[in-house]
Amino acid sequence: MFRLKSLKFILPIVLIVVGIWYFVIKDYNYRITFTINQPQGIVYHGLTKWNNGQLPNNKVVTTLNQTPFNQISQSLMVGDSVFKINWELKKKNDSSTFVIAKIKDEKNSFKQNLQVPFTNNTFVKQSISVVKNFSETLLLNKKNYKISDVTRDKIPTRYCAYIPLQSSTEGKASTMVRNIPKIMNYIKGNNIQITGSPFVEVTNWDIVKDSISFNFCFPIQKTNSYPKTDQVFFKQTKEREVLKTIFNGNYKISHMAWYKIINYAEVNNIKIDKLPVEFFLNDPHAGGNDLEWVAEVYMGITD
Repeated sequence: MFRLKSLKFILPIVLIVVGIWYFVIKDYNYRITFTINQPQGIVYHGLTKWNNGQLPNNKVVTTLNQTPFNQISQSLMVGDSVFKINWELKKKNDSSTFVIAKIKDEKNSFKQNLQVPFTNNTFVKQSISVVKNFSETLLLNKKNYKISDVTRDKIPTRYCAYIPLQSSTEGKASTMVRNIPKIMNYIKGNNIQITGSPFVEVTNWDIVKDSISFNFCFPIQKTNSYPKTDQVFFKQTKEREVLKTIFNGNYKISHMAWYKIINYAEVNNIKIDKLPVEFFLNDPHAGGNDLEWVAEVYMGITD
């Protein structure tokens, strides 16, 4: 009898607490989870560029806040509705990610909380379609490049002529193309012999703003007699221990390899500087299949 009375007393309290959580505290109406065979950083980067299949001039996705590689909150226009999606990214290993999408109908949240547990309504169908669109887009983009396994290596020292530049990650390749005449005119005009493949060393990477500063470098023979210029500079790079991967694909998306290295380092507890160095072994002007282009991508080990 005592247990029955206690149950009658406790049950309403439990229902009230659950109701308060479900209708007041819980900040989503529907939750979708999936695992995708992509590194955490690539999934995060894909979300920052995602526009639910719409053209860039019809922006339907707005990023509200973000924690690089781990979380990103977005507002999505779906017809006359506004969905808020909180994406949570959890690393499974160095090549796959567990994704949680918590979706809220900003205009009809209470209604969705009432209906979602019992019906496969329009909101649920739209939510599933939206998440499916993102995952399929990510996997479709994966066909445009290949990234090898990450290994330990060492970058030897090099003497180079370089110019400092700035761009977004995806704007890196076009920025280099625009500035090639600046450095090549100097090199050819002074009969300087290039001794290796051109490379980029990133000196600053703002992940949230998607901006990088980098030196665009051409290895040359070291000498103190090169004519001075206010555009082209010279330096000796340092030999150092690195993590390395090989990227095959268009150089404008070679930063996909950066995320592979970062994931590998985190999974294996290796401290790195997150300042990539890329050596470009092919001349894009020669054309051909992008997947045959090769870039060696490195990040320095700091431990």
